[in-house]
Amino acid sequence: MNNQENQLSDMLEVYICTKLSEPEINTRRYRKGMTVNDLKNKLEMITGRSASTMILSAYDKDKLVAKLDDDDSQLGSYPVENGMFLLVDDPAYETSDQDAIDGYKMTEEEYNAKQETLKSFLKNNKLGKYNPEYLKQREQENLEKEQQENMEKEQIDKMEVGQRCCIRLPNKPAQYGTVMYKGRLDEKSGYWVGVKYDEPYGKHNGSLNGKQYFETLPKYGSFVTPSAVEIGDFPILDDEL
Repeated sequence: MNNQENQLSDMLEVYICTKLSEPEINTRRYRKGMTVNDLKNKLEMITGRSASTMILSAYDKDKLVAKLDDDDSQLGSYPVENGMFLLVDDPAYETSDQDAIDGYKMTEEEYNAKQETLKSFLKNNKLGKYNPEYLKQREQENLEKEQQENMEKEQIDKMEVGQRCCIRLPNKPAQYGTVMYKGRLDEKSGYWVGVKYDEPYGKHNGSLNGKQYFETLPKYGSFVTPSAVEIGDFPILDDEL
């Protein structure tokens, strides 16, 4: 693995959201070696939530995976994987879509006025998209994302469906299987490799969000990033041994 591949494998690609039901359309990439405190400072520019009172939680869809509750710990020390959601919460932040307090419901005019108040607050305090560093950060993230996708494309171009492989994921033992699919997935960015595991360590039967990408038994299929796949002449594991 060359230096560029090492750098990409040291990154996590996650969705940022302040509500699980409303994640960002595109993922963002962060280094596993950054501290939770550094991550909070970056997210403050994006979400407008204060880093000092921010609470971060990692979710696999709607399932809580971990609370990132130690500011001095590194992001990579938590069981966060590519494609997960990072929920940004701030008890001190009065959300803009809260329309009912103690049984009182705002009128549409009051709601619009509140939206303008929030916009003014973000603008005056240079938070979110009004932070002069925000666009610069987004441009850098887009550049890194493009570089990552180019690298992933080069990696999957060297693979063939039917090849044997070893899958190495963070905080998990190595698993063996067969390449069944390579390419893009609906509603997910980047390039992915569909794998049929030798043992039932997968998440599905080769389908994702109702679309069948390849055929295998339930819990034998999984999609992983190209950097996690090592192609080789690995023997097929026999469950009867």
